[in-house]
Amino acid sequence: MAVDPIVLEVIRHALIATADEMKLNLARTAHNPIIYEVLDFSVGVFDAERRMIAQADGLPIFLGSLGVAVRQVVEDIGAERMRPGDLYLFNDPYVQGNHLNDLTTVEPVFTGDRICGYVSTRAHWLDIGGKDPGGSIDCTDIVQEGLWLRSIPLYRAGELDDAIWRIIEYNVRYTENMLGDLRAQVAASRTGALRFREVVERHGAATVDDAIATMLAQGEARARAAVAEMPDGTYEAETWVDTDCVGSGPLPVRVRLTIEDSEVVADLTGCGAQVAGPVNCGLAAAVAACRIALKAFTSPDTPATEGDFAPLTVVAPPGSRYNAVYPAPTFLYAKGLTDATVRALTLACPERGIAGTYDDLAGFMLVGTDPRTGSLYIQQEPENGGWGASGWQDGESALIFIGDGDTRNIPAEIVEARFPLRIERHELRTDSGGPGRWRGGLGIVRDYRVLGHDASMLAIMDRTYCKPWGMFDGVDAEAAVVLVDDGEQVSAHAQVNGHPVPAGSLVSVRTGGGGGWGDPLEREPERVRADVLAGYVTREAAVSAYGVALDDRLEIDEEATASARAGRAGG
Repeated sequence: MAVDPIVLEVIRHALIATADEMKLNLARTAHNPIIYEVLDFSVGVFDAERRMIAQADGLPIFLGSLGVAVRQVVEDIGAERMRPGDLYLFNDPYVQGNHLNDLTTVEPVFTGDRICGYVSTRAHWLDIGGKDPGGSIDCTDIVQEGLWLRSIPLYRAGELDDAIWRIIEYNVRYTENMLGDLRAQVAASRTGALRFREVVERHGAATVDDAIATMLAQGEARARAAVAEMPDGTYEAETWVDTDCVGSGPLPVRVRLTIEDSEVVADLTGCGAQVAGPVNCGLAAAVAACRIALKAFTSPDTPATEGDFAPLTVVAPPGSRYNAVYPAPTFLYAKGLTDATVRALTLACPERGIAGTYDDLAGFMLVGTDPRTGSLYIQQEPENGGWGASGWQDGESALIFIGDGDTRNIPAEIVEARFPLRIERHELRTDSGGPGRWRGGLGIVRDYRVLGHDASMLAIMDRTYCKPWGMFDGVDAEAAVVLVDDGEQVSAHAQVNGHPVPAGSLVSVRTGGGGGWGDPLEREPERVRADVLAGYVTREAAVSAYGVALDDRLEIDEEATASARAGRAGG
């Protein structure tokens, strides 16, 4: 170790604190609930070699690919041409992997005339100027999806480029809110640059460089040690994406995972070519999706650096769905890939894995004109659902998808204050978890009433064809659905773009559950009874799924249970 261990920890946590303060500033100054409530953004700190060295808790699907954007900006501009106070905008989907709505800022950090590192933010913009407010799932060309920015200098030496600002201002909807969120990203970046510079000036550049090298080496060492404990072999998992949203599907998600010594290769060749609809992504998002799964199986409880992902190689041919090229649309980017990789790793290490989860986004959006103000509104959030069970416990209920990290739903009070909507119900979805010796987690039911205006709806619910899967004789969970009751009829939707929602309609979002683990007939009858009492499982499902009969007092009927289980086992 080239640096004193106490100094190392001081520097490590000073860099993490830098990222944390960036996150706090961005959330506190943003204009839209998708950022300050949902936390649909991430921030990171990078060394002079553009390697990630610190991050705040955020979206892993962002954090795993922020460094790619930083590297591309430096390559496009040239480090020698950068000056203190520069700040660049980037959302190229084929490089950073995400959709155009995820706007990245990159700022070099100087000490004297030397670049000591970079800070970066990425936040979801509710509108980036595509063909529909908020975004579309029926685009067939990336240009239809919005404003495409690659290494654009918004600030030069601390001076705002008014021309760039006007281009953005006049090419997005929801303008005041979007520009407010951009200012929040700039403020967070300035904060990060200041704090990073203070760390270097306090400890000296050489000491900080040594500390960073040690942090990266430690991350790589612990990741390789964890992979070396996994059984060597090739593990293949297959799941499916329902549709590309413009007519093709189901689409396979095939991960061929090879573990050898301390190396992991995720081969995505079997996933097929890029498609017409927006379920494509750049390679960086595919790498990030696989990184999320690997981190969960190696060292999930330690701060991540670039070193933690050194064992992983991702193979995806150019022009494939997970390494798309122009003009492929990318609004839904790396759908299905993290969970498919988790499934493959679960086959390798069942003692660490879980069954299938509810979805990888369950996105939902209502758009309309607020009758109180006459202005456009966009209410968008990911919805929670059930996670898969493991070999030692039931799955978690009403939890966000692993790739979205610490994002949250928008509280009912915020929805009702900001938008002409009312939340009339928000509860767990009974019987949605997959039966098993260990039951899958439950999805949710969240009902929105549209007040005093006609709106339109976008829904992104997946896993209706390939339901959240059970493992080792566990049963699949219920899939998601969105019901729209307009007072005359009820229609059901999974993926829909711009669906009309008349005034007074009730929109019921019902997310999927997690898959079960193990034979449901091996679940302890008392656990089944407790689930019935809690409202997680109906009395009818207790018999049909678990072979547990309850009498009218909801006590276990031992004789009927023995008969039901014997009949189920015999069948």
